Amino acid sequence: MSIRSYILSLMKDERNEKVDIMVKSFLKMLSRAYEWGVKFVDRQYRTGARHVHKVSVPVISVGNITVGGTGKTPFTIYLADHFLNAGKNPAVLIRGYGDDEHRMLRDELPDVPVLVGQNRAKSANAAVRTGSDVLILDDGFQHRRVSRDLNILLLDSAAPFGNGCLLPRGILREPVPSLKRADMIVLVKSDRISAEEKEKLVGRLADLAPEIPVAVARHKPVFFADVTGMAYSPEDLKGKRMCLVSGIADPGYFALQVKRLGGMISTRFDFTDHHGYTQKDIDRIRAQCSRDKIDAIVVTKKDYVKMRELDLSRIEEKIFILHIVIEIIEGKEKIIAGLNSVICR
Repeated sequence: MSIRSYILSLMKDERNEKVDIMVKSFLKMLSRAYEWGVKFVDRQYRTGARHVHKVSVPVISVGNITVGGTGKTPFTIYLADHFLNAGKNPAVLIRGYGDDEHRMLRDELPDVPVLVGQNRAKSANAAVRTGSDVLILDDGFQHRRVSRDLNILLLDSAAPFGNGCLLPRGILREPVPSLKRADMIVLVKSDRISAEEKEKLVGRLADLAPEIPVAVARHKPVFFADVTGMAYSPEDLKGKRMCLVSGIADPGYFALQVKRLGGMISTRFDFTDHHGYTQKDIDRIRAQCSRDKIDAIVVTKKDYVKMRELDLSRIEEKIFILHIVIEIIEGKEKIIAGLNSVICR
């Protein structure tokens, strides 16, 4: 296990041996220092000590308050499609951590400019100069340098706040009360919890931030595609021996989706989030799939955009990419009303 994987397991309280408890105590001290830094920055923005860049067109931010795993990129695609259908010219601004999200965005949104860069104020100005009339900040909740007209916060329904601790002891990027900065909260992956758990979570959010509307969504699998782009229904792969390969923050949800489609999962390769695939990884996957007599290697779109740059010979015909969309289960009218209120100003 890598150091990164080990720390992540502690952040999620998946390990509780004596040495783990000692390391957690040390991480807790670091969390206090981190919290002080977060509150200091927040105070600077609230008092105006830090400059906020105002853009001449509407800006919508999509983000979270935890580390990874809430599906910001699929939701960004959902928003971009909405604006395209409304006759707008959206652009997506992304920091570009790793290179998987912006490749995926450019594949999925060929008619939408995707600007990559840490200075998103600069990216915003560039997008406006080239004709974009609405901007989407991907992973923008903590990026407060750019003013936004709608602040959408995504929460994982099954673990909205993790263990309640900030980094590096927990998965929180900032304290829970920070969610009050949101204009709208969307509970994603709602199919991981029961109706009673969902009702309880919605009630808790109503206590924490009573004025903020809440919508409920899930990641809906729609079809598989092979490397040529040919689509296959879930029925086409039902009953086949599968190997799952992913480098995402929540491989368990990916596996759950495939199982619900009738997949027989025999082997899994769960790499860390934003994993940079190497030929050695591909060779290892190829060898394991040969030994296990795998019929289909199922990957996410986020992973395939990096894997396709490598030599996939002898497994290429077995690779299937799972395509998902964001489906709003409850509160779609709240989301649409919020988006329309921004672009109609």
